This record gives sequence, structure tokens and C-alpha cells, in this order.
Amino acid sequence: MSIASHSIPFGLILLIFLLALPACAFAGFHFGSHELRRNPSSYAEGKLPGEASLGALLALLGLLLGFTFSAVLNWREASVSAVVEEAAALGTAFLRADLLPEAEGRPLQQALLGYARTRVVPQGYRPTRENIDAFVARSTEAQAALWPATMAALTPEVPAPVATYVAGGITEVLDAHSRRVAAASKSITSGIWMLLTFAAGSGVFIIGNRAALQGRRLSWRTLVFSLVLTAVLVTIEDLSRASDGFTVVPQTPLIAAVADMESALGAAALASAAPSP
Repeated sequence: MSIASHSIPFGLILLIFLLALPACAFAGFHFGSHELRRNPSSYAEGKLPGEASLGALLALLGLLLGFTFSAVLNWREASVSAVVEEAAALGTAFLRADLLPEAEGRPLQQALLGYARTRVVPQGYRPTRENIDAFVARSTEAQAALWPATMAALTPEVPAPVATYVAGGITEVLDAHSRRVAAASKSITSGIWMLLTFAAGSGVFIIGNRAALQGRRLSWRTLVFSLVLTAVLVTIEDLSRASDGFTVVPQTPLIAAVADMESALGAAALASAAPSP
């Protein structure tokens, strides 16, 4: 299972949709105007075909958009929950390590802090395949140090209940990583995007085409419909992206967890450096 990547920048996706759907409406209108000039008798009043086809196409488009929007919204909520759960697991494991003697517990807490820092997605991060691979490599390297640090901290002098308690916190951190990767791996396939784009473009094309065959101008209502459709498609794409777009998965819980760890270790270092009375 791999984390979903997005090679095309979000701004370019937005621009493509803003231009493509109105262009489909204009193309349909000009195609219909040419057809009407070529054979006007075939499209006299009351003889305009395609009403049922247009209604069925728009109904199918609405169904596709509804199901896709619901899916990406659930994926976004799962990604947000995974970040919160991982921050909570890191904070809990850090506190449990404080139950160990300082000589054993402090290195484990420092390893947890180093790992937590690698879990924060930086602002402005672009989820290309290269960036994702680099992010995962750094996180995996820091994660690999957790269990050896745990085993080194759980010396035979540590009571068994405390050792079990601390080890359970570390395994929860490792499990939280798996849940976050699973949430980040869900994305809309290229086939579904092609189907959505084709259905949306076809619907707008037919609306523009029918306006021309009826001898009317391309109204502002058609353009508004294409813009609303663009907004829905862009929102779906935005929700499917965790780190770039109008809305991103907030990293606040992880940032707060890292800050708490740094504060606790800093306070412990000051206490250790203070001269004994």
C-alpha cells in the first residue's frame, strides 16, 4: 500500500476545470449552430430530440458526483482522525516513558521526540512521489530507532507491569503510523476522474448544443451551471488532497505534541543542571 501522490499542482487543476467546462458549453453551442444552419427543417419547434437523454445524463452525473463527494469526505475525516490519534499515541508513550528511571527513560523520550518531528507535514508541502518517498524515508529511519530504544530502556530492574505499560505505548505509536498510512493511501482513481470529467463535459456540451438548436443564445445560466459544476469537481479534488489545496489536514495536534515533548525535556534538562541545595 502506497501513499497517494498528486503530480499535477492543485492550481493547475483549478485552471483546467475553469477553462474546460465553459469551453465545452461553447463548443456544443457552435456545433449546434452549424447543424441548425445546415438543416433547419429538422429542428422545427416540437421536433427537438434528446430531452430524455439529457435528463438521464445529468441524473447520472449527479449520482456520480454525490457518491464521489461522499467518499472523499469520509477519506478526509479519516485522515484528520489519524493525525489526532497519532498525536495522542505519541504523547501517551512519552508520558509512560517518564515512569522509567531517568538514565533509561530519557533516551527513549528523545527517540520519541525525534520520530514525532518527522511526522509533521510541513506547510506548503507538495505531495509528489519524490517528496512522499523522502518524507517516508525520514520517518521510517526515525521509527526504526524506537523499538531498540525501548528494549534498551526496559532493563531487568524495571518492574514487569511498568515495562508492559511502556512497551504498550510504543506499539500504539507504531500502530498509529499504519493507520495514518492507510488513511493517506485512499484516492480517486484516474478511471473515475476520467468518467467524472467526461460526464460533466458531455452534460455541459449537450446543454449548449440544445440552446443552439432551439435558436437561442448561449445564456448566462449555462455558464453559471458550468461554474457550479467546476466548483463541485474542484472541491472533490481539494478534499482528496491532504496537504495542498484550499483545505489541508491540520497538523496542529502533532505540532502541539512535539512542543509539549520539547518543553518537558527542556524542563527536565534544567532540573538536572540545577545545583543541589
